[in-house]
Amino acid sequence: MNRNCPLLAVLALASALAAASSLAAAQSLQEAVEQAIRTNPEVRATTYNREAADQGLKQARAGYWPRVDVDAAIGKEQRDDVETRLLGLNRTTFTHRNANVTLSQMLFDGFAVRSEVARQQARIDSSANRVASTSEDVALRVVGAYLEVLRRRETTAAAEDNLESHRRIHDQIKLRSDRGVGRRADLYQAESRLALAQDNLRTEQSSLKDAEVAYARLVGSAPDALVKPVAPEGALPPTERLALDAALANHPSLAGAEADVAQARARYDGAKAAMWPRLDLELSASHDRDGVLGPTNDRRVMLRLRYNLFQGGADKARIGEAHAQIREAEEERNRTRLEIQESVSHAYNAYLTARDRMVVLKQYVDSSAATREAYMLQFGIGQRSLLDLLNAENEYYSARIDYIGGQYAEAASAYRVFAGMGQLLDTLHVGRPAEAWGAGSARPAVAFNRGAQDTGK
Repeated sequence: MNRNCPLLAVLALASALAAASSLAAAQSLQEAVEQAIRTNPEVRATTYNREAADQGLKQARAGYWPRVDVDAAIGKEQRDDVETRLLGLNRTTFTHRNANVTLSQMLFDGFAVRSEVARQQARIDSSANRVASTSEDVALRVVGAYLEVLRRRETTAAAEDNLESHRRIHDQIKLRSDRGVGRRADLYQAESRLALAQDNLRTEQSSLKDAEVAYARLVGSAPDALVKPVAPEGALPPTERLALDAALANHPSLAGAEADVAQARARYDGAKAAMWPRLDLELSASHDRDGVLGPTNDRRVMLRLRYNLFQGGADKARIGEAHAQIREAEEERNRTRLEIQESVSHAYNAYLTARDRMVVLKQYVDSSAATREAYMLQFGIGQRSLLDLLNAENEYYSARIDYIGGQYAEAASAYRVFAGMGQLLDTLHVGRPAEAWGAGSARPAVAFNRGAQDTGK
């Protein structure tokens, strides 16, 4: 019986537990985006802006409710009038007290309150869509940072392999040179290429550190163990036109721009309220004790009409200003629409280009690997020079770097297409913040469905 079996079993179990622990600690792309959406200051700032808009709506609705005002005063007065002189109290100081309470209810104000409520509701929709748009933008940047860390880790590993290959060749050439069967020039050539490989590794390590710092700033934690995501190419629309249609139907930036237009129109309606009279119902009670004639009590129920006839043209100018702001908001909406269309077109073209390049890059890396192996064998039997071997190593390294970059470029461009359509969070199965849903905002109305497209439904 092998006495080492229990020990081997324990070691195997410990190794399995360590691997499981490492896997459990790994952070997926979805988890990284969720953490960023929850903690990123840009997203949190927009959520507080949305909360402020909620309070603005409550203020606007308060205009429908009655208003109660209380006014009380006490102080000294000195009177010298007919009444005090008849009573022989002229130039005598008295204590004067009065108190008033007034309840007023707006009956008609030219639709000013209704317009302000509509403006604040549109403001909430605009703020909510800004939360959604910022979340999509932050999610895209997290995706880019996540993929960049993974890419730099792979290119760093490739640079380490390249350095190890050059070190092996250098040691082989040095051994030959020390034995007197190799040329000194070959050793110099091997040393120069080894130095270049070391520089390449140092450059990749520096770029990896930069990528990790950028990731930590966005996500809020260091990228310890990341899981290479499966690129969502299969869920992409098959044509650019379908991607554009989905973007124009779903993108929160465009929905926010539409809400800004609605907000400007409500502001215009509110400005026109100044051209109407205002009617209020007022109930008031007052108590006055002037120290001469005694207390006076007054009770009133009044319908009060106020109508400004002239204010130097300020009201008309305010209406003109609001009208110009509507046009400004409409042009901002048009600009946003064009930017979304441009972004989706660029992203879709980048995805197609990256996808098509992968075929060539795969052939490039396979051919370079085969050439490297063949040259290594031929160098061993004297059919290839050292320069041929070193060039083959560099060519293989360049091919690996290009292939790795192509893989991540394809994945990143696919995610950019979804971000351009306003569906990146949905694609990653990450929920939007609660503040991203406004009074009039709705969840994506048009989401591309490949199954429906393929079946003709």
